[in-house]
Amino acid sequence: MKSRLTAALIGVALTLAGLLVLEGLSRALLTAQADLTPEQPDWYRYTPDLGWERRPHFKGLVAGEVHRHEPARYLREFDAQGFFAVDTEQIGPTTRKGILAIGDSNTFGWGVPTRNAYPEVLDDLRADADVINLGVSGYSSLQGYASLIKHFDRVRPDVVIASFSFNDRRVVPSDAAADSHEKFEREAQMHRLDFREKIYLYRGLQRLLVKLHLIKSSGDGSTTVDARTAPTRVSPDQYQQNLERIAQFCEERHVPLVFVAFQDNPAHSEHLRAGIAHLNAGRQDQAEAELRIAVNMENWFSDLARKYLAVVLEQRGATEEATITASLTLPAWKLTHGGRPLRLDSEYNDIARAVARRHGAILVEAGQVLAQDASLYLDLAHPDERGHRIVATLVNNALDSLLHPPQVAAQP
Repeated sequence: MKSRLTAALIGVALTLAGLLVLEGLSRALLTAQADLTPEQPDWYRYTPDLGWERRPHFKGLVAGEVHRHEPARYLREFDAQGFFAVDTEQIGPTTRKGILAIGDSNTFGWGVPTRNAYPEVLDDLRADADVINLGVSGYSSLQGYASLIKHFDRVRPDVVIASFSFNDRRVVPSDAAADSHEKFEREAQMHRLDFREKIYLYRGLQRLLVKLHLIKSSGDGSTTVDARTAPTRVSPDQYQQNLERIAQFCEERHVPLVFVAFQDNPAHSEHLRAGIAHLNAGRQDQAEAELRIAVNMENWFSDLARKYLAVVLEQRGATEEATITASLTLPAWKLTHGGRPLRLDSEYNDIARAVARRHGAILVEAGQVLAQDASLYLDLAHPDERGHRIVATLVNNALDSLLHPPQVAAQP
């Protein structure tokens, strides 16, 4: 009787052990399958020459974009060269004038269908020209210049449109994280697929060594910086140099250049701008009140408000509070694209105006027009479809004199 009970218990134990082993194997296999199953690739890929660029043959939705209705309208499709598929047939020799638009997400058309981005609306407005949209979300002026060099000979444009600023102004943890060709090469190398993370034995061994304090944990890579002194992806001086290079590149090829200046959404930066105006006028109490509102709003311009609020606090002797206010924590993923802006749009737009004057380029003040009606923005800085139509109309008016200059009558 006792032996039968023992045998039964052993059988139950072996059955449970077998089930546990099968459960463990199933979980491991399913987890491995999930890791090894190819996912829908991102719309971009990292490259050492541009930092990142559109992924050739991509077709799908861009993560993070606002799709207010009918997601199918917002599908992005790129050809084998990374150009928008709607532009493919326009690249190469044609009887029409060629216009090349380089820029950031406002040129790319973030948040609006491809056909409703201002370069494509401009294309529809001009029967005499083809507009090629080379805007890429997240681009700075340095990436735009590199993109112009890379694609100019293939497109051979008669006019170049350039628009940058927002990403140039975004904070980075150190000078080494500022935009440069060395940074782009590092980032491209770092983002190559690391097969070690697919090997479970490697994962387990790494965790064991961390617990035994034989190696250090990588942590989240967060860095703390002071908003008053932290660098941006592109400094004002470097921004000016990049725009100068774009202008000189076009001058050497006798191609007219048009700069398009955008502005941040006034509804998102109202208290920040009011605080700075009070600070410049010496009204410290009013400046502090407005800037504290801007900080507490915790939006994309709150870090810039912290920078100016720290200045106010320092002026009235609250040094310790100023230091705490100016302290920003940047996660590791901010190294590439940067964090929130740490400089005003007006500072960089003034630089663009000065470069345009020196080189005889046209500057279209699209931001001044859009900022009169905050409802034309989707968010902190991107125009909606109505806004893009307005920008296209403004640029179209500027192009008339470039593509069809008035004929000067010969004197008798």
